[in-house]
Amino acid sequence: MSTEKIHLAIIDDKLPNRVSLADKLGGMPDFTVLFTAANGLDFLDQMKKAAMLPEVVLMDIDMPEMNGIDAVGVGSQLYPNVRFVMLTVFDDDNKIFEAIQSGAVGYLLKDEKVEIIAESVRQVVHYGGAPMSPRIARKTVQLLSSAKVEIKEKSESILSEREMEILKPRIVIREFKLVRMAS
Repeated sequence: MSTEKIHLAIIDDKLPNRVSLADKLGGMPDFTVLFTAANGLDFLDQMKKAAMLPEVVLMDIDMPEMNGIDAVGVGSQLYPNVRFVMLTVFDDDNKIFEAIQSGAVGYLLKDEKVEIIAESVRQVVHYGGAPMSPRIARKTVQLLSSAKVEIKEKSESILSEREMEILKPRIVIREFKLVRMAS
């Protein structure tokens, strides 16, 4: 594991949440909090001005002016090397998938202990992890296991009918006899 510090940004519209998390994570030897922001627009503005970009952004969802999902969507396009982890109270299915579709690599609930959040960030940076709170992971697995996959066949072929006929798999049934060896 690298001895360099992990650079973070914390985005939350509630000042006490930002300050508390910045103090706790910033007090750990392997983290530096570069900045905090009160909403998605504030975050994007600070990213433009930043002398150094964060490696990981901890992003709340429900914020005024620009919510976290929209901020991640814009931020992941503008800053493809920055990883976004949602840190929120929302555990509903739509928010989870909207966040992941917008570019979030993880989804943690705010009731996680700071040690779990810190370890999740380390996993993202050092191992390419995709952290999820256990409750979110369970919901995600349930949703994926009940999802229907639709496979569409391509109707146009660059091959002629005769070429397709030749390439069709043939089923060959062979008989195999079980031979018992005398001992």
